[in-house]
Amino acid sequence: MMTECEFYNNLYDDFLETRNDENDKILWKMYKIIDLMNITNEKEPNGFMENGLRMIMLLFNRFKIDSCDLCSFDLFDTPSNEKEELMLILREEFT
Repeated sequence: MMTECEFYNNLYDDFLETRNDENDKILWKMYKIIDLMNITNEKEPNGFMENGLRMIMLLFNRFKIDSCDLCSFDLFDTPSNEKEELMLILREEFT
């Protein structure tokens, strides 16, 4: 059985594959609702089904895929001088 975390990871990854194409997004939404119904039980006490539906609808209605979502780089593969520059930017932004 798929865990809640695995479901959300899969949900977001598949959403990114739609690349903001409206037809693909509609199909994605329908398939993900079906997937959610197949892996959950309506009597689950932790609210997985409800939370999953909310996440699907939030992504479908309000989220536009940004270019950084489609072509990002792994921070571990980044050269050390660029990592240092990034750390400086993040420190300034969040402190």
